[in-house]
This record gives sequence, C-alpha cells and structure tokens, in this order.
Amino acid sequence: MNVNDFVILPGSKAGTSVRLKTKTVKELQLEKVQLETENIEMEKRLRQLQSNMSREKEERRKLGAYHWKSGQAGPRTTQARVLAQNNENRKKV
Repeated sequence: MNVNDFVILPGSKAGTSVRLKTKTVKELQLEKVQLETENIEMEKRLRQLQSNMSREKEERRKLGAYHWKSGQAGPRTTQARVLAQNNENRKKV
C-alpha cells in the first residue's frame, strides 16, 4: 500500500483515513472517450437548437404581426390620470 492512496477527511476524528479508489489508465481513457462523445453530441444538439430558434425568429419577423401589448401606449384610465395629476401637483409644491 502506498501512503498517497489515503486521504484524511475534514471534520473526521484524528487519524481516521479513507482509501481512495484508484482508477487504472484504461478506465480513465474509456471515461475520456465517453465524455468526448457526449460533448460532441451536446454540441450537435446545441447547434440544431440554435438553428431552429433562428429559423423560428426569422419566420416571426417575416410575419410581423406579433407585438407585445404591454409595451404599447394606450388611453389612460381615470385612476391613471388622477395619479399623474397628483404627481404633477407634488412637483409644483
């Protein structure tokens, strides 16, 4: 046994140690290949998502019919007019 195979966990009793699981080079290489494959797949899915989103955005822009109503100015309600008038009166005082 090698001393480097053990680690002392923080907060544990003095002298308590745990043996670390050592991975072989072959296991590490297999894990590396799996991660690279997953990375390539995720990048492919990301590119597809980006192209779908840009295509949909372009379609919406061409239609031009959709706008948020909350961003448009409309006629003021009675309460809004009263509040605006009160704010103007406060500024004058």
